[in-house]
Amino acid sequence: MQHIKSVTFGFILGVAAFGLPSLSAQAAIVELISNGGFETGDFTGWTVNNTGSGGVFVDTPGTTTPTSGHLTSAAGGSAHGSFYAVTDQSGPGAHELSQSFTVAAGATSVLLSFDLFVNDADGGPLFAPGGLADGTSNGPNQHASVDIMASTDAVFQTLGLANFYLGVDAGADPHAFSTITADITALVGGGGTFIFRLGEVDTQSFLNAGIDNGSILADQAVVPIPAALPLFATAIAGLGFAGYRKRKSKVA
Repeated sequence: MQHIKSVTFGFILGVAAFGLPSLSAQAAIVELISNGGFETGDFTGWTVNNTGSGGVFVDTPGTTTPTSGHLTSAAGGSAHGSFYAVTDQSGPGAHELSQSFTVAAGATSVLLSFDLFVNDADGGPLFAPGGLADGTSNGPNQHASVDIMASTDAVFQTLGLANFYLGVDAGADPHAFSTITADITALVGGGGTFIFRLGEVDTQSFLNAGIDNGSILADQAVVPIPAALPLFATAIAGLGFAGYRKRKSKVA
């Protein structure tokens, strides 16, 4: 029993003399977007807002859209898995899909990427005052927008801190996914909470905006748990056990 106590006290004295290993930050690549490929089959991690007709749906790549039945060229396979998100409607509306993310201060690299197509039956894009509002009194309004927003920005605000897509895909529908990438370190590297947002408005005809593989990869500092902490906890537990055994033997 004395041996156990001496080992335990020896470890604690060593910690007191030399300290635990430093809680120094180490760089790590961290994914800041949850469920970016919608492979949960739902909107886990995301926020959806809709006005007017239709909404945002999780759908299967390579099929027709869930409400209007329009063709898409969103093929499945390893690139797009079993699901993606797409807007669809039967009348005028506005739709928003977003996710907040937090960047640690001093991030050395923050990279945004996503796959997108925007099929437009009206031949737009068309822009009206009022942002992504779907009211016909604002005038013809038919386009999609992908932005990084401030955490305080309005849901259907047209542009946020930075825009990465605005309009519709040119040419005949359906369109294939295009991969869009951007280095947003200068925008968000100082740290804070932001919003990644796909928004669209359709007051003229059908508009199907499909998005998949949303990702924001940040190279930022993380604080690891020191390797000695489990040993320290074990030592404390051993000391308590030794004291308990000693008290029990005296009682007996």
